[in-house]
Amino acid sequence: MGVPNLSGMRIGASVSAGCTWKALSMGLAGAFFLAVFSTYNDMIIKGSGLATWNWTPGAICVFFALVAFVNVLLRLIHPSLALQRGELAVAYFIILVANTLTGRGFSSQILPVLTGSTYYATPENNWEAVVQPYLSRWPLPEGQQALWHFYEGSPLGEVPWGTWVMPLFWWGIFALALFLTMACTMVILRKQWVEHERLSYPMVQLPLAMIEDDQRGSIVKPLFRNPLMWAAFAIPFIMGSINALHNYYEVMPTVTANLPGIPIFRGMATISLRLNASMVGFSYFVPRNIAAGLCFFYLLTTVQRGLWGFVGWGGKEDAMGPYSQYTDPAIIHQAMGGMIVLALGMLWIGRQHLKAVFRKAIFGDPTVDDSGEIISYRSAVAGTAAGLLVMGVWLWQTGISPPLVAMLLFAAFVIFLTISRMVAQGGVASMFPPTNAPDFVISGVGSTVLGARGMAGLALTYAWSVDTLILMMSACANGLKLITEVNVASNRRLFTAIVACIVLTLGASVGMVLYLSYQYGAINLSSFYFNNVSQYPFRFMAEGINTPVGPNWVGWLHTGIGAVVMAVLMTVQHRYLWWPFHPLGYPISCVFAGMWFSMFLGWVLKSVILRYGGPTLFQRLRPFFLGLILGEASVGGFWIAVDCFTGMEANTLRGIFFG
Repeated sequence: MGVPNLSGMRIGASVSAGCTWKALSMGLAGAFFLAVFSTYNDMIIKGSGLATWNWTPGAICVFFALVAFVNVLLRLIHPSLALQRGELAVAYFIILVANTLTGRGFSSQILPVLTGSTYYATPENNWEAVVQPYLSRWPLPEGQQALWHFYEGSPLGEVPWGTWVMPLFWWGIFALALFLTMACTMVILRKQWVEHERLSYPMVQLPLAMIEDDQRGSIVKPLFRNPLMWAAFAIPFIMGSINALHNYYEVMPTVTANLPGIPIFRGMATISLRLNASMVGFSYFVPRNIAAGLCFFYLLTTVQRGLWGFVGWGGKEDAMGPYSQYTDPAIIHQAMGGMIVLALGMLWIGRQHLKAVFRKAIFGDPTVDDSGEIISYRSAVAGTAAGLLVMGVWLWQTGISPPLVAMLLFAAFVIFLTISRMVAQGGVASMFPPTNAPDFVISGVGSTVLGARGMAGLALTYAWSVDTLILMMSACANGLKLITEVNVASNRRLFTAIVACIVLTLGASVGMVLYLSYQYGAINLSSFYFNNVSQYPFRFMAEGINTPVGPNWVGWLHTGIGAVVMAVLMTVQHRYLWWPFHPLGYPISCVFAGMWFSMFLGWVLKSVILRYGGPTLFQRLRPFFLGLILGEASVGGFWIAVDCFTGMEANTLRGIFFG
């Protein structure tokens, strides 16, 4: 393996050529394909989501096809055409980033939010008087006919680009600032997370195994010659295919991996028993104390929720939007307090590294080596500062006052960092944050402080800050770990490729949605996006204006309680090695229901294997658990491709596939 040095490369390990034009071109081609195909799936085929969760099944499917088929074919044609290990790692990084920008990412959220206030205004909701006068016009498309044709289809099927150019230009500036800030932040934290703390990065294990070579020099990678991998691959693939065939032929049976939940406190709460192949696979690579903590704190929070319901304690906080209404608001506030302490604690633990980064960025300290990063520390720090400034000014111009802009961005990046840490350290494949930035702001200060203009600006943030099921920051974290493991050399081109990937993916995906909407009518494409997502922000805004509220001091109290609990847990975990439950699970314990049982099963299997077989058996069985992940991703992608040719819709394979 080699020993890491200060530059981020490994002493004793060979350096791989990575950022070649061949690798970058292949990665961008994969990104474009995923942008178009994933969007077409979401809007027309409506199959299993390729871009819904942070385990990024779309990127896995595309990369599997690239490594196992395309690259083998290129090698057969001429060895020089095939991508080498480092080049494959770079291509995967770009495809991974693209996967997070489609589906439940930015490109599918932006158009519903831009259009909903006009299309869904009725005499009953009075949005024409309550909502529309306070919205800034410069980031929104104008022209009622153009918007009606967007939702209901144009007679000629033509996109009125004149209506969309300027709003998409302004949103493009914001999107670039947001996503490049995420990338720069991960560059700053890469060495701390990868080399100093040595996080496990469970989601990197599959692509790393897919590009591994051995001494045989075979054109087929070792992972794809392993029978254990294919045996595990077959489990979710066959189960998913049975369900897919049932949608074609009703005589076929259906199967599910979900067990009945266990109700507690007379049904006030339920312990979920959902089983998922990919989550079991990821859990095998999660440290056991982290897996134990994720499961323990889920069970503890479920008992808390059930007990509160049983005694009639708790309620609902109407001021917050629909994305924070799935459980008791006190538990949500406690989770936010935990996330704040987790984010600040991460920065505190890495304070020596951050000091070195800023010494290099500001003073050019020659003792700090940043040659192994995809951009210099100076550029990363400047990029983060510039991105935050651009976003701050942009949000201020939509009507949010500067102090509340700062509060909003603080909350958003606390949540983004928490999700990225959960992915990098805990392998949490499928999660949504307990709360979101606009709900944190309105609960914290009240709509009376925000005012109508502030509520209007906050409503527009629904385009990027609330439905963060899949996140580019976590993709950057995983991608940077991958190229570090592969020792990609001369990787400064990669940041430029990331910029190109953002522009290409968002342009292709948004353009695809516009084209399909004017062809078929957006309301016919997806009722979730163009009914629910289109209306959520403005119901939230109208509620804040029609029924103004002050700060929720009880919410602040619970936020403080969550912060104190998290601080105590982090202190115990650092000081007492015998403590079995890592605190990483506490902030997301209220949203972990769909994953905990799979995580628990993976933890049990790993513990038994290590106890009776030791590290040798653990290594031998790695391909089996990687096969579970690859099989689940592949069955979703395979049946989407089949459905594309047959015209089948809504073949989602639920009960087998995340999505």
